[in-house]
Amino acid sequence: KQLIFGEGEGYDYGALCMPSLPWKKQRHPMKFYPLDEPLPLLLSLVMGLQHAFAMVGGLITPPYVVAKFSIDSFPFAKVELQQYFIVAALITSGIGTIINVLKVEIPFSKKIFGKHLYVGSGL
Repeated sequence: KQLIFGEGEGYDYGALCMPSLPWKKQRHPMKFYPLDEPLPLLLSLVMGLQHAFAMVGGLITPPYVVAKFSIDSFPFAKVELQQYFIVAALITSGIGTIINVLKVEIPFSKKIFGKHLYVGSGL
């Protein structure tokens, strides 16, 4: 039970899932978790799913809007062009993620700047 739901009063799932309205007084302040505290499995899955939905929504919306309202206007509606824009954004995001994870050294940066420069964080 502790592995799935967490232990103690710190994991108030009702407060975590309900929005806090700025004009209403909160009954109790939100809890902050310590830096190295292991999160329960349910909380990790819910937060990961929320993060994935936010990322995908933020990644798909701009190319869709650009394709819908600038290039692909009403009389010349082409669904294939919208799909192409969205797929290109997803592929570009994936390539950018791979580059960020790898930590690639920029060639000749030691000679030009006197130190090694990298692209990406190298997680």
